[in-house]
Amino acid sequence: MNYRVEFHAAALAQLQGIPPAVFDALVEHVAELVRAPWDAQMPDQTEPAFRQSVFGSVGLLSFYVDDDRELIRIFDVTWAG
Repeated sequence: MNYRVEFHAAALAQLQGIPPAVFDALVEHVAELVRAPWDAQMPDQTEPAFRQSVFGSVGLLSFYVDDDRELIRIFDVTWAG
């Protein structure tokens, strides 16, 4: 099963100025997430649908997994740079 991905407007705004190499790492990581979204860290045990994962060696994605809709909603992208 492959999930679809949506970027929240705030996450899209955080991509402004992202270097090409970091963007490539982000895209590669998101492509992996659509196949296995549950292989990410769960920062809050009471909210298992909220996940975080590191991309490349410089970024952190925060997202929500909606199994019913087979959708990953990325709401925060943090990258060093």
